[in-house]
Amino acid sequence: MRTAIDIPEPLYRRAKAKAAEQGTTLREVILAALESDLGCWAALGRSKGEPHSDIDELGIPRLRRAKDDRTVVTEEFLNNLREQEGI
Repeated sequence: MRTAIDIPEPLYRRAKAKAAEQGTTLREVILAALESDLGCWAALGRSKGEPHSDIDELGIPRLRRAKDDRTVVTEEFLNNLREQEGI
């Protein structure tokens, strides 16, 4: 599907530079960014509109997870995420 959007000039330049660095197109950079963002929400088991955190009775922020999510966050898990994100 084709669509037109207005992208702020600085963001456009950064996206174009990233595409050039990766030897790909601006389209591919934008699609990868959208897939990454939308894919993260799907992986969390909720829609984009649902809040990913709340504040407990003591005023401390806490992250929410999907009811069936039994993921244990270990150093190995974090390292895998870092590797996937190129950090």
